[in-house]
Amino acid sequence: MARLPSLRGLQAFDAVARSGTLAAAAETLAITPSAVSHRIRGLEEDLGVRLLDRRPKGLALTETGRRYWASVEQAFAVLETATDDIRGPDLSRPLTVSLTSEMGILWLMPRFSRFRAAHPDIDIALLNTYRVVDLAAGEADMALRYGYGDWPGTIAEPLLHYAVMPVCAPSVMATIEGLSVREAFDRATTIMSPDGDWDDWFSGAGLPGYEPPRRISFLDYAMGFAAALSGEGILLGYSGYIDDRVASGDLIKPFDLEVTVPKRYHIVYPEGGLSDPRARAFRDWLISERDRDATLPSGG
Repeated sequence: MARLPSLRGLQAFDAVARSGTLAAAAETLAITPSAVSHRIRGLEEDLGVRLLDRRPKGLALTETGRRYWASVEQAFAVLETATDDIRGPDLSRPLTVSLTSEMGILWLMPRFSRFRAAHPDIDIALLNTYRVVDLAAGEADMALRYGYGDWPGTIAEPLLHYAVMPVCAPSVMATIEGLSVREAFDRATTIMSPDGDWDDWFSGAGLPGYEPPRRISFLDYAMGFAAALSGEGILLGYSGYIDDRVASGDLIKPFDLEVTVPKRYHIVYPEGGLSDPRARAFRDWLISERDRDATLPSGG
């Protein structure tokens, strides 16, 4: 059997390859930069090859180092997975769920008290971001994502499937009432969000490729929702988000057309993610909330 190099040397090499600097690697390993350098030199001497180029501006992997790190990284990943399988999930920290602000504010929070009542022993940390976090790297345990469900390396279960339609405050409605779709959008401000679902609605309204001349854009849909309530323009409303505000009269549907978009919200988790009983409990509760609300399409 071939003699394996020092595990400490491999850990130091992996840490430097990931971070690119001795200082960052030292912080990761909780040792000094000189100790990191010493361990890597020992690994290079043991292997009889140079793994890193030491340059004035920092360190760089040699070609041999790049090839070797690919195998080292894979080996550590296998060890981490095997260790996690033995130890089980870390129940000492909260279950971290990544989601967008509108999903949290407009759908999850009005229901969240029911989860806490049913599972008072489960702590959940909600990570509000529009970035697709790396679940495999442990940036979150689960995610609630809007899209087509095609995120590599994950399991994506459909949760919510929305119909969309324009909505606006009564003050905006007073300026566009009786106008055709094109006339209304030529006159009013259109509140844009990054999802691109306006294109589907305009196509359904017989205006494919239409570009509203007056617009205001928000990366955060919840801010666009607040802008619509304040009378700033016409928002593309999602059935699960706007129903209460339409029922109360705070928002009005200026047109009857509703369009079902192909994208939907999904419960997303890495393979094996439901081995954590907290993740399974939260996933099951999300599905039960979807099913108990008769006003929402099933999304299945």
